[in-house]
Amino acid sequence: MPNMSSPSATVPSPVIVSDGVDFCSSVFPEHAFPPPDGVLDDYRRLCRRGYAVMARSRVAITGLARNIGQVLPVSIRRVEDLGRLFADYRVVVFENDSVDDTKLLLRHWSATNRRVTVICEDLSDPVNPATRCLARAERMADYRRRSQDQVLDTCRRYDATILVDLDILGGWSLDGIAHTFGHTGWDFVGSNGLVFRRQGLAMNVPRQYDTWALRFDRDLAPVPTVDGAGFVPGRGEPLVPVTSCFGGLGIYTMEAYAAGRYEADDIEHATFHRRLIAEGHHRLFLNPSQIVIYGRRHRRSDGIAQLLIGGWASLTGRRPPRALFGRSDSPTDVVAAANRAAA
Repeated sequence: MPNMSSPSATVPSPVIVSDGVDFCSSVFPEHAFPPPDGVLDDYRRLCRRGYAVMARSRVAITGLARNIGQVLPVSIRRVEDLGRLFADYRVVVFENDSVDDTKLLLRHWSATNRRVTVICEDLSDPVNPATRCLARAERMADYRRRSQDQVLDTCRRYDATILVDLDILGGWSLDGIAHTFGHTGWDFVGSNGLVFRRQGLAMNVPRQYDTWALRFDRDLAPVPTVDGAGFVPGRGEPLVPVTSCFGGLGIYTMEAYAAGRYEADDIEHATFHRRLIAEGHHRLFLNPSQIVIYGRRHRRSDGIAQLLIGGWASLTGRRPPRALFGRSDSPTDVVAAANRAAA
């Protein structure tokens, strides 16, 4: 298992001055996550190779949706921008029980883009809690199976499947995805899925978000949340062998995706990867360069810390860093502003 006690400090730039709109636009801020000079040439080489591989490959992109109307217009643009990097692409979205405009937006998308298939169901399922809950895992496994069946029915001869969370506020790195395709010898590659939070007087400390799906040993034993959150490898570092992970976006070869099966006795990603390994598809990795930004986790004392930082900056003449997804910008306001800017 990698050493998770001392996470790398190379992921974000030392001072991120971007506000929430920058991290909620359809264009991922690659400049905010530069690889170190020592690996820059190799990183660029793999990205160039990956973009070339993508340009001659066909991919299925699939995800789930429920009550994500606020961010969905931005997610649609991100998915289409990603799909256009391939020789061809198809999108499969499974939606259930939305009470906002998610269904309307998805149906409009499928009506205006022939590559998009949307499955909408009213199942009267409860909203899944953001906790390590087996009832949630069982429902998610069912939704993922429905999506998988549709992908394999229509895209079985494609080269790869990209599984993506469509409610991600900050989006995903296209360069990071290309970096993955620049490698060979993998069955699945998950993402470096980050959430930002304050730590002391440092406002923008990255933490690993999807810790329940993260596994390293042969038994796929869950990693304690605190330990998993501290696992933040830097962009440009080598692929990390895992037995399971996700991080908001995962890429499977189509052969591996067809071999997996979602079960209900653990988080659905772990059960899927357990089946993959049993079927001989054991080349599973997390790519530190394949960055996904979930957003910012607020703490009650963030405002006080911001005032202290601002006061110190005034005394020293320095410009204070701005918090990602600041309190003054609700997700609704941030996404609406991003939509207007991209229109």
